[in-house]
Amino acid sequence: MLPISPFVRFAIRVPLEPGERHGPRYCYVPSIYLIEFGSATIVYEDGHEVSLRTGSLLYINAGIKHTWIVDKSEPCTFRCVFFDWFYSPKPALKLSGDYLGDRLDEGMLDETLDLGLIECLTIPSLSTWRRWFEAVDTDYHVLLGDDQLRSLSINGNFNLLLHQLLLLVERQNDRRDPRIAKLMSAMEQSAAGEYQDISGWAEKLNLSRSHFHALFRSQTGLTPKKYWNQCRIQKAQHELLLSNDSVTDIAERYGYSSVHVFTKSFHRSTGMTPTAYRRQGRLH
Repeated sequence: MLPISPFVRFAIRVPLEPGERHGPRYCYVPSIYLIEFGSATIVYEDGHEVSLRTGSLLYINAGIKHTWIVDKSEPCTFRCVFFDWFYSPKPALKLSGDYLGDRLDEGMLDETLDLGLIECLTIPSLSTWRRWFEAVDTDYHVLLGDDQLRSLSINGNFNLLLHQLLLLVERQNDRRDPRIAKLMSAMEQSAAGEYQDISGWAEKLNLSRSHFHALFRSQTGLTPKKYWNQCRIQKAQHELLLSNDSVTDIAERYGYSSVHVFTKSFHRSTGMTPTAYRRQGRLH
């Protein structure tokens, strides 16, 4: 296999209204999406559906027919990067909208590349991944290869993002222990209240404390406590957008000792305060 040399065409942030629908459509280059907040569904030509929520990472290969459907109950905002695995001149594609179409001209597609990317993943830290996507944002400007300095900066940052994505895929592919998968599901369903000590989780799985910690981290990229807190934050995000409950009530519901502790944890995970997150979500 030849060494890859990814080249960003454009990268943007897209806010969508509740119930918005786009497609069916095709993309002429591969694209990667990060759901900043909200939820949506991708429907493919064969009827296959993928549910997306805050923290989802989606990869769509070039030439794949798909439709975006935003959940009717809340807005959705995502960041995306359209790119080539190998640079090739595309004189017919000068604007960002040119890379999307309701009809497919197969002559405009490059040869596909299979790096084993998983269709949809859940990222371990929204704020970290948001920064990586922000670093490659082109504000709808399409890179044509003529601006060397900007191309070097954008594509250098994209190589770092892609490297992290491939590492995440590698961890996901190694997730073979059904005990950890079952525990993760339990955490997602019941994330509220105070965190249980690692010894308690380890005992349930008949593992030593150190073995449990190492196994969990190798398969999720997070410590058990950080994953537990991520689940709590995601549930809190949902409540902030869909309910009128106060930030104090939500903090208490999910076991935070104070609003200050909740706000600090929320900001560390999402990059904004709970109040700002609620305000931004309701503006769209």
